Amino acid sequence: MKGEWCYFSKHFSVEMCEKILELGLKIPSQDASMGLAGVNEVKSDDYRRSKIRFLESSNSDFDFLFDDIWKMGIQANRDWFNFHITNLSFIQLAEYDSSYKGEYKRHHDVFWINNSIYHRKLTCVIQLSDPNTYEGGDFEIFNQNQKPNKEEIREQGTVIFIPSFIEHQATPVTYGTRHSLAVWFEGPKWV
Repeated sequence: MKGEWCYFSKHFSVEMCEKILELGLKIPSQDASMGLAGVNEVKSDDYRRSKIRFLESSNSDFDFLFDDIWKMGIQANRDWFNFHITNLSFIQLAEYDSSYKGEYKRHHDVFWINNSIYHRKLTCVIQLSDPNTYEGGDFEIFNQNQKPNKEEIREQGTVIFIPSFIEHQATPVTYGTRHSLAVWFEGPKWV
Protein backbone atom coordinates (compact mmCIF):
# COMPACT_ATOMS: atom_id res chain seq x y z
CA MET A 1 0.00 0.00 0.00
CA LYS A 2 1.50 3.33 -1.06
CA GLY A 3 -1.00 5.49 0.78
CA GLU A 4 -3.94 5.53 3.13
CA TRP A 5 -6.30 7.33 0.74
CA CYS A 6 -6.41 8.99 -2.66
CA TYR A 7 -8.89 11.20 -4.43
CA PHE A 8 -9.82 12.46 -7.87
CA SER A 9 -10.74 16.12 -7.62
CA LYS A 10 -13.95 17.05 -9.48
CA HIS A 11 -13.83 13.83 -11.53
CA PHE A 12 -17.54 14.12 -12.32
CA SER A 13 -18.82 17.36 -13.83
CA VAL A 14 -21.67 19.32 -12.24
CA GLU A 15 -23.91 18.15 -15.10
CA MET A 16 -22.95 14.51 -14.54
CA CYS A 17 -23.64 14.80 -10.80
CA GLU A 18 -27.07 16.22 -11.61
CA LYS A 19 -27.75 13.40 -14.10
CA ILE A 20 -26.77 10.75 -11.53
CA LEU A 21 -29.05 12.36 -8.93
CA GLU A 22 -31.95 12.69 -11.37
CA LEU A 23 -31.75 8.98 -12.25
CA GLY A 24 -31.02 7.82 -8.70
CA LEU A 25 -33.83 9.77 -7.05
CA LYS A 26 -36.35 7.85 -9.18
CA ILE A 27 -35.57 4.77 -7.09
CA PRO A 28 -37.64 4.50 -3.88
CA SER A 29 -35.67 5.38 -0.75
CA GLN A 30 -35.43 3.42 2.48
CA ASP A 31 -34.11 4.24 5.93
CA ALA A 32 -30.45 3.35 6.22
CA SER A 33 -29.27 0.62 8.58
CA MET A 34 -25.96 -0.79 9.73
CA GLY A 35 -24.59 -4.26 9.15
CA LEU A 36 -25.24 -6.89 6.54
CA ALA A 37 -28.81 -6.66 5.21
CA GLY A 38 -31.00 -9.41 6.57
CA VAL A 39 -28.20 -11.04 8.58
CA ASN A 40 -26.91 -8.72 11.30
CA GLU A 41 -28.74 -5.60 10.20
CA VAL A 42 -29.39 -2.98 12.88
CA LYS A 43 -31.39 0.24 12.60
CA SER A 44 -30.27 2.92 15.02
CA ASP A 45 -31.11 6.60 14.70
CA ASP A 46 -28.49 7.24 17.37
CA TYR A 47 -25.78 6.03 15.04
CA ARG A 48 -26.96 6.45 11.45
CA ARG A 49 -29.61 8.77 10.08
CA SER A 50 -29.95 8.83 6.31
CA LYS A 51 -32.07 7.69 3.41
CA ILE A 52 -30.53 5.35 0.86
CA ARG A 53 -31.24 4.00 -2.59
CA PHE A 54 -29.48 1.14 -4.35
CA LEU A 55 -28.23 1.57 -7.91
CA GLU A 56 -27.95 -1.99 -9.22
CA SER A 57 -25.48 -3.12 -11.89
CA SER A 58 -28.39 -4.87 -13.64
CA ASN A 59 -30.05 -1.48 -14.32
CA SER A 60 -28.75 -0.36 -17.73
CA ASP A 61 -29.50 3.29 -16.86
CA PHE A 62 -26.37 3.16 -14.70
CA ASP A 63 -24.00 1.33 -17.09
CA PHE A 64 -22.06 4.55 -17.71
CA LEU A 65 -21.58 5.04 -13.96
CA PHE A 66 -20.50 1.47 -13.19
CA ASP A 67 -18.03 1.55 -16.12
CA ASP A 68 -16.49 4.84 -15.03
CA ILE A 69 -16.27 3.90 -11.34
CA TRP A 70 -14.80 0.47 -12.13
CA LYS A 71 -12.07 2.03 -14.31
CA MET A 72 -11.32 4.66 -11.68
CA GLY A 73 -11.24 2.00 -8.94
CA ILE A 74 -8.78 -0.11 -10.94
CA GLN A 75 -6.53 2.93 -11.40
CA ALA A 76 -6.71 3.97 -7.73
CA ASN A 77 -6.07 0.40 -6.61
CA ARG A 78 -3.13 -0.05 -8.98
CA ASP A 79 -1.54 3.29 -8.05
CA TRP A 80 -2.16 3.26 -4.28
CA PHE A 81 -3.50 0.13 -2.61
CA ASN A 82 -2.72 -3.04 -4.59
CA PHE A 83 -5.62 -5.04 -3.12
CA HIS A 84 -7.11 -8.10 -4.80
CA ILE A 85 -10.45 -6.71 -6.02
CA THR A 86 -12.81 -8.65 -8.27
CA ASN A 87 -16.35 -7.38 -7.79
CA LEU A 88 -18.53 -4.27 -7.80
CA SER A 89 -22.18 -5.27 -7.27
CA PHE A 90 -24.06 -2.07 -6.49
CA ILE A 91 -23.76 1.60 -5.66
CA GLN A 92 -25.51 3.21 -2.71
CA LEU A 93 -26.98 6.70 -3.10
CA ALA A 94 -27.20 8.33 0.33
CA GLU A 95 -29.17 11.39 1.40
CA TYR A 96 -28.21 13.26 4.57
CA ASP A 97 -30.77 15.97 5.32
CA SER A 98 -30.78 18.67 8.00
CA SER A 99 -34.46 17.99 8.83
CA TYR A 100 -33.35 14.80 10.63
CA LYS A 101 -29.69 15.82 11.22
CA GLY A 102 -28.46 13.20 8.78
CA GLU A 103 -25.18 11.56 9.74
CA TYR A 104 -23.30 8.27 9.92
CA LYS A 105 -21.03 8.05 12.95
CA ARG A 106 -17.59 6.48 13.02
CA HIS A 107 -17.54 3.04 11.36
CA HIS A 108 -15.66 0.86 8.89
CA ASP A 109 -17.11 -1.00 5.91
CA VAL A 110 -15.80 -4.55 6.29
CA PHE A 111 -18.19 -7.24 7.53
CA TRP A 112 -15.45 -9.43 8.98
CA ILE A 113 -17.77 -12.33 9.74
CA ASN A 114 -20.08 -13.16 6.85
CA ASN A 115 -21.17 -16.15 4.78
CA SER A 116 -19.75 -14.73 1.56
CA ILE A 117 -16.45 -15.57 -0.10
CA TYR A 118 -15.78 -11.81 -0.33
CA HIS A 119 -14.81 -8.93 1.91
CA ARG A 120 -15.13 -5.28 1.08
CA LYS A 121 -11.60 -4.17 0.23
CA LEU A 122 -11.84 -0.64 -1.15
CA THR A 123 -14.43 2.02 -0.29
CA CYS A 124 -15.20 4.88 -2.65
CA VAL A 125 -17.27 7.96 -1.77
CA ILE A 126 -18.46 10.37 -4.48
CA GLN A 127 -19.62 13.86 -3.56
CA LEU A 128 -22.74 14.69 -5.62
CA SER A 129 -23.95 17.87 -3.88
CA ASP A 130 -22.72 21.41 -4.36
CA PRO A 131 -20.92 22.18 -1.07
CA ASN A 132 -22.55 25.62 -0.98
CA THR A 133 -26.03 24.10 -0.61
CA TYR A 134 -25.52 22.43 2.78
CA GLU A 135 -23.57 22.77 6.02
CA GLY A 136 -21.96 19.98 8.03
CA GLY A 137 -21.97 16.57 6.38
CA ASP A 138 -18.18 16.33 6.24
CA PHE A 139 -16.54 13.05 5.25
CA GLU A 140 -13.81 12.34 7.81
CA ILE A 141 -11.30 9.52 8.25
CA PHE A 142 -9.59 8.44 11.48
CA ASN A 143 -6.23 7.12 12.68
CA GLN A 144 -4.28 8.08 9.57
CA ASN A 145 -0.89 9.79 9.41
CA GLN A 146 -2.22 12.34 6.93
CA LYS A 147 -5.75 13.36 6.09
CA PRO A 148 -7.17 14.69 2.82
CA ASN A 149 -7.92 18.39 2.49
CA LYS A 150 -11.44 18.81 3.91
CA GLU A 151 -12.50 21.52 1.44
CA GLU A 152 -11.16 19.69 -1.60
CA ILE A 153 -13.04 16.47 -0.89
CA ARG A 154 -16.26 18.49 -0.37
CA GLU A 155 -16.08 19.70 -3.98
CA GLN A 156 -18.92 18.46 -6.16
CA GLY A 157 -17.86 15.50 -8.32
CA THR A 158 -14.81 14.61 -6.20
CA VAL A 159 -14.17 10.91 -5.59
CA ILE A 160 -12.20 9.58 -2.61
CA PHE A 161 -10.91 6.04 -2.12
CA ILE A 162 -9.95 4.49 1.23
CA PRO A 163 -9.28 0.91 2.35
CA SER A 164 -12.60 -0.42 3.66
CA PHE A 165 -11.10 -1.24 7.05
CA ILE A 166 -10.30 2.45 7.77
CA GLU A 167 -12.76 4.09 10.17
CA HIS A 168 -14.63 7.08 8.75
CA GLN A 169 -17.81 9.08 9.25
CA ALA A 170 -20.22 11.61 7.79
CA THR A 171 -20.79 14.40 10.31
CA PRO A 172 -24.34 15.72 10.94
CA VAL A 173 -25.86 17.93 8.25
CA THR A 174 -27.06 21.11 9.95
CA TYR A 175 -28.45 22.92 6.91
CA GLY A 176 -29.65 21.65 3.52
CA THR A 177 -29.10 18.22 2.02
CA ARG A 178 -25.95 16.31 1.09
CA HIS A 179 -26.10 13.52 -1.49
CA SER A 180 -23.23 11.12 -2.02
CA LEU A 181 -22.52 7.74 -3.54
CA ALA A 182 -20.82 4.92 -1.64
CA VAL A 183 -19.18 2.14 -3.61
CA TRP A 184 -17.49 -1.00 -2.32
CA PHE A 185 -14.98 -2.99 -4.34
CA GLU A 186 -14.92 -6.56 -3.07
CA GLY A 187 -12.34 -9.31 -3.30
CA PRO A 188 -11.41 -12.62 -1.72
CA LYS A 189 -11.60 -12.51 2.07
CA TRP A 190 -8.73 -10.97 4.00
CA VAL A 191 -6.62 -13.68 5.62
